[in-house]
Amino acid sequence: MSNVRRLQTSDRIFFVTVNVHRGIAPFADGEFPTLISTLEESRRRLGFSLFGYVLMPDHWHALLFPCQPVTISQVIHDVKKVSARRLNRARKSSGTFWQRQFWDRFVRHRREFWERMEYMHLNPVARGLVQSPAEWRWSSYTHIMAGGKGGAESPITIDEAYLTDDYRA
Repeated sequence: MSNVRRLQTSDRIFFVTVNVHRGIAPFADGEFPTLISTLEESRRRLGFSLFGYVLMPDHWHALLFPCQPVTISQVIHDVKKVSARRLNRARKSSGTFWQRQFWDRFVRHRREFWERMEYMHLNPVARGLVQSPAEWRWSSYTHIMAGGKGGAESPITIDEAYLTDDYRA
C-alpha cells in the first residue's frame, strides 16, 4: 500500500508523471501504441479529459481532468493495470511493470497549465531523443500546434482546454 496521501478530489486538471519500474526495459517504439490505446479505452470507460501527453521510453506525463466521482488515483490505477497486463503479455513477462506510486499536482492557474504542457513537449528534446518536439511522434505536440485538428501525426485525440486568464483551481 502506498504511503502517499492523495486528495480525494476531482474536477481539477492534474499534471501526472508515471514511471516504469526500475529494472524494466524501456519502451520499444512498437510498444507505444499499447499505451495509447489503453489511455483511450480508460478515457472512454472513466470519462476523463486528456489535454496533453508525452510518452517517453521510461515514463509518461499527461494533463488530465477526472470528473466526479472519478479521482486521479482511479484514472492512473486503471491505465497502469490494463497497460501492465498488455505489455507484460507482449513481452512474455510478468510482475510489476510500473512504479507503485505516481507523481501528481493539480494545475493552479492558466500559466501553469501552459508551462506543464511545454515541459511535457520539450521532454524528448531535453533527453536527446529528437531535435525538436515536432519530431517526437508520441506526444500531443503536433495536435496542439495544428490547432486541435490532429492529423496523421497525432495517434490520439486531445480534448480542448478552455482556460480563461482568471482560471484558478
